Amino acid sequence: MNLERPDWFKRTAAWWNPVVGDDVARNVQPVGVSSDGRLYVVCSNMPWAINMRLLAPHIAQRLNAEPPRGAPKVEGIAVVKPLPPEELIERWAEFVGADLAEQVRPRSLADWGQELVTEAESADARDLLARRAPVVLARLRAFLPEAFIVRLGKSHLRTVRVVVATSPEFTDQEALENVLMDVWHDAAQTVGPEHPLYFLHSGETAADQMVEEWAASIRPADLWAPHHVDTMTYSETVDDTDPDALRRRNEWLAGKPCDLCVVFAARNDEKLPLAELARERGTTIWRHVQ
Repeated sequence: MNLERPDWFKRTAAWWNPVVGDDVARNVQPVGVSSDGRLYVVCSNMPWAINMRLLAPHIAQRLNAEPPRGAPKVEGIAVVKPLPPEELIERWAEFVGADLAEQVRPRSLADWGQELVTEAESADARDLLARRAPVVLARLRAFLPEAFIVRLGKSHLRTVRVVVATSPEFTDQEALENVLMDVWHDAAQTVGPEHPLYFLHSGETAADQMVEEWAASIRPADLWAPHHVDTMTYSETVDDTDPDALRRRNEWLAGKPCDLCVVFAARNDEKLPLAELARERGTTIWRHVQ
């Protein structure tokens, strides 16, 4: 990603801080603009990154109402996830040990680069890294002093991702919910009940809405309790007559490493483009026909 920092951009305190306010300015910093007019920002931690995604449309509107001199229209605001240094990724086994390097991977930086966020394949691997944290940090300080990493955050357990491809004609809600329950049970048995499980879908069919309703029905009543089952949908509106837009949506859904693709078809001979793309990517397919 090539970001530009033109002259108007360099006067950040003059155009960013007054628009967003002191609280946001302390936790969100612009890092550049892309050739298509999108403003990219970095956040102090993950909660602020989530918050910024919600605030982005409002802030973009305010920036366009009070633009810096010489600045083009802001076409949108995107949050950049701070990534660990390449050398840290390349030498990860040296820092944590060869036995743990494939079980826990560095994913991002938080707290302005001072905290290393990792993802673990299992609770045992997560706990082992926590016990080794003093040694790992000492090695990081010795070999990568310019990284400024002073602590390891508690490892996130790997997310189980399941793509859901649904036919517009699929209507059997009871069968769909039974299949989703089976997937949830199998994921808990295979990788562990603590791992978050995400169902990714296009959000366009009646069956997609059934997925949302099922996930909402099993979420804990306590809003602060961990949500081990959740959904993720493609956020942009897609014109069904635009093949390029449909392809982009399917690539977004099936492009990330996924553990399974569940297909809800209306007929035995029905082929769904999202499921076919997942198959091409090597994802295991579980097909259900009503």
